[in-house]
Amino acid sequence: MIRLDAGLSRSRWGVLLGCQLPCLVLADLMLAMISLMFISWGEGMVRVPGVLFLLFLVVANSIFVVSLARHYGRAFWLDGRVLIRRSVTGRKYYDLSVAHVRAESVAPRLSSHPFPRLVVEQPGRTPVRLWLREPARKGALLPPGQLVALARAIDPGMRHPIARRLYELAADPLGGAY
Repeated sequence: MIRLDAGLSRSRWGVLLGCQLPCLVLADLMLAMISLMFISWGEGMVRVPGVLFLLFLVVANSIFVVSLARHYGRAFWLDGRVLIRRSVTGRKYYDLSVAHVRAESVAPRLSSHPFPRLVVEQPGRTPVRLWLREPARKGALLPPGQLVALARAIDPGMRHPIARRLYELAADPLGGAY
C-alpha cells in the first residue's frame, strides 16, 4: 500500500494538534469563565456579553472542528488499483479500474493560481478530488513514484489519457523547463 503525499504532513499535524489545540482550549476556558461571571453576577443587560461570549465559543469551536475534519479527509492511499480516502466516518474505497477519472484545474482558497487535481467518480459514490499539486504543501507536486503508481492504478496499459499524462508528468515534472 502506498501513501500519497496529499493533505497535511505529519509535522503540520503536530503543530496543529500540539500547539494550536492547547492554545484554543486555554482561550476557551478563559472566555467561558468570563462569560459565566457575566451571566452569574450580572443582572439584566449585563448578562448579554456573557451570552455573546458563549455564542462566540460555540461558533469558533465548530469552525475549528470542521476544519480539522476537512484536513483529516485529505489523506489518500493506493492499494493496487484501489484509491483509499480517509474520512472521519471511516475509509472510502474507489476502484480506479471501473471509476471515471478526469482532471480539472482549480484555484484553491486564498490563491489565484490554479492547481491540477484528479476527480474520481464511481457509480453510487460521491466524487473524490485528489490534488496533484498540494495547496497545503505550498503547491508541491506529488513525487514521481506516486504519480507513476497513480497512473498505473488508473490504467496499467497507459491507454487512458489521464494515466498517460500522469506518467509524462512524473518523467518530466518541470514540463521541459530546465
